[in-house]
Amino acid sequence: MLTTPQVELIQNSFTAAVTARDDLVTDFYQTLFLKAPSVRGMFKEDISDQSEKLAAILQLAVQKLGDLEALVGPLHALGAQHVEYGAEPGHYTAVAETLVECLARAVGPDWTEDHAAAWNNAFTFIAQTMLDGADMAAPRQ
Repeated sequence: MLTTPQVELIQNSFTAAVTARDDLVTDFYQTLFLKAPSVRGMFKEDISDQSEKLAAILQLAVQKLGDLEALVGPLHALGAQHVEYGAEPGHYTAVAETLVECLARAVGPDWTEDHAAAWNNAFTFIAQTMLDGADMAAPRQ
């Protein structure tokens, strides 16, 4: 699904993004709540714990993109957890679009369409794998 050059683009741009913006995850949540205000109620008022969890799963995903099979189990489990939070398939799209937007902002002028395409491919895999995990936990009607 992801080519070696795409994995390298993702890994390099993630490093650049977190180096440039230590508030990358905070920026993500602020942007997400503006773009999709209906999801705000799914989160505690204080999102610091959730921010740490997102940062950790992003780091894991970026590190393991060269071995997608290693991500399947953790992503299935994460998808199953998200059923309990009330996550719906459309939320995954909003999250992916917002993450790409925030990453692009953080990377700045070095961001290219190749970066966007690579990240979108990765998020498509992540979302689908999480949705598969959600289906295993509680099949959608």
